[in-house]
Amino acid sequence: MRNNPIIPLALTLASLCSYGGNAPNFLLIYADDLGYTQTSVPMMKGRPELGHSLHQTPNLEKLAARGMRFSNAYCPSPVCTPSRASIQFGMTTARVGCISIHDVVMNKRQVDFKKKLSLAEMLKESGKGYVSGFFGKGCTPLGWFKDHGYDVTDFIHKHPNGNGHGDWWEPAEKTPIPLDDPKRVFSLAKSSNAFLEKRAKDKKPFFLTISHYALHVRNMSLKSTRRKYLDIVAEREGIEEKIPDISKFDDNAAEMPEKLRNHWERANYAAMMENMDTSIGMVLDRLEELGLQKNTFVIFSSDNGGGASNKPLQGGKARMWEGGIRVPMIVAGPNVPSNSQCDKPVAQWDYLSTMHDLSGSSAPLPENLDGVSLRPVLEKGNKGKLAKRDTGFVFHFPAFYTIPITSYRAGDYKLMRHLNSGEIKLFNVAKDMGETKDLAESMPEKRKAMVRKLDAYLKKVGAWTMEEVYQTRLEELDRWISENEKVAEDCKEGLGKSPDDRDLQSRLKKAEDSLERLEETRSQVLANRSSSNWL
Repeated sequence: MRNNPIIPLALTLASLCSYGGNAPNFLLIYADDLGYTQTSVPMMKGRPELGHSLHQTPNLEKLAARGMRFSNAYCPSPVCTPSRASIQFGMTTARVGCISIHDVVMNKRQVDFKKKLSLAEMLKESGKGYVSGFFGKGCTPLGWFKDHGYDVTDFIHKHPNGNGHGDWWEPAEKTPIPLDDPKRVFSLAKSSNAFLEKRAKDKKPFFLTISHYALHVRNMSLKSTRRKYLDIVAEREGIEEKIPDISKFDDNAAEMPEKLRNHWERANYAAMMENMDTSIGMVLDRLEELGLQKNTFVIFSSDNGGGASNKPLQGGKARMWEGGIRVPMIVAGPNVPSNSQCDKPVAQWDYLSTMHDLSGSSAPLPENLDGVSLRPVLEKGNKGKLAKRDTGFVFHFPAFYTIPITSYRAGDYKLMRHLNSGEIKLFNVAKDMGETKDLAESMPEKRKAMVRKLDAYLKKVGAWTMEEVYQTRLEELDRWISENEKVAEDCKEGLGKSPDDRDLQSRLKKAEDSLERLEETRSQVLANRSSSNWL
C-alpha cells in the first residue's frame, strides 16, 4: 500500500479538505500519576461516581464538553518512564525496549532510542513544516528531547528534565520552586502560551507537548487554593475547628494535630489538581484567543494510574490492575463530536499513527508499530471502525522492585500473569471493570488462547524475561557491592599512614553506608523474586 502513490495522495487531499486546507495542530497535555477517577470528569457519562467528588477540574470539564472522553483508554505502563518512551515511538513497552523505571536490561543492552522514529520526527517527515515543542517532565532514557526532533524545549538545566524538576527549580543545587508556581504549573502555561503566540504569527502547524509534573509527589499547591479545600474538607467531615495549613515539611510541623494530617493531605492534593487544571485552562483559553482552537487537536491523558484511590478500579500506580493502566483521556478538535464518548479500547501508543493520519502525511511509517489510527473513532465515536491489531493490548511489566505482572487485553477480556508464580487471572473488564470475578478456571479455552497470543507477541518482539531482569539486577548490585568493598578496604589500609585521616574516614563512612544500603536492596530483590502477591 505504501508503494502506491495514488492512495497516499488521496489520503492527503482528504485530510486537507477536512481541516480547511491547513495541516492540523496537535496539543498533547500529559499529567503525571493521574488516576482514572481523580478528575471531576467521569470517563463514562452515565456514571457520575467515576468523577471525583472533591476535586474540581472545570477546564477539563469544558474540554470534555466540546470533545470526546474515552472510557477504555490505556497508558503503556503503570509507571512513568516506560509510558513516556512508548508514547513517543508508537510501540508497546515490550517492543520499544523500556519496561520499567531503571530498566537494567535496557541499560545492559544499550538500547538506542535515537534509532526509533519519535512523534516529532514523524511530523517533520510529513513535509508540512511542523514546529514541535516539549515543555515539562521528560523521559530519563531519552535524555535531551532536542535529540528526538523537538525544536523547542525547556530543558535548560544541567540534566535532562525529570521528576526532580517538579520539586526544585534547579535540582542540582536544590533551588526551591517559587511558592506561586507549585509543580511549575504556571511557568509551564507561560512557556506554552509563548510558543502558541509564535505559531499564531508565523502560521506554521505545530505539535506541542505540555508534560506536567503534577500530580507526582512531592505534592504542592497554592496556599489560597489549599485553604479553600481545607475548609471544604472540614465542613464535609464535620470538623468544627479550622484545619491548620501546616505540612510535614514545615518548620512547625509538630504543631499539626496528628488526627488532621490526612485531611490536610487530601486538601493539598485537591488543590494541586485544581492548580494543574487552572494551568491547562490558561493554555486552552490562549489557544482560542489566538484563533488556533478550530484547527487544533487537544489530547489530555496521564502517564499512569494514580497513587491515590482509583475505585472502583483495583490497584493504582506500579500495579498492573486496571487502576494502574486505565487512565482518563479526552480529545477535542476538528470533526470530533462534542460531549461524546468512545468505549472502544485505545492506547497511547496509538497517538503516533493517529497524528500521522490526521496530519495527512504521505511519508511511510515504520513497519513495527503497535498503534493504529484513532481517526475513525474520533470522527464517528463507537461507530468508527479501527484497523485490526495483530495482537491486543500488551502491558509487559517484569519489574524487580514491585509486583511483576504482564497484562493483556483482547476485546472485552483481560488476562494477567504473575511473572514469579506463573499464576493466571482472567477478567471481563467490559462488564467487570473492578476485576472482582476471576474467570481463569471457568473459561480455560479463552485463557489458553490468550496465553498463546501473548507469548507469541513477547517472543516476536524479544521482550525481557523476568529471570533475565532479576539476574541482571543482582549482577548490577553485586558489582556495586564489590566496588564499595574495595573502597572500604583501601581506606582501612590507609588509616594511620597519613597525618590527616579525615578524608579517608569520610570516604570509609560513605562506602560502608552504601554497602549497608546495597545489601538491603539485594535482600529486597530476593524477597520480591519469591513473592506471589498480586496486590
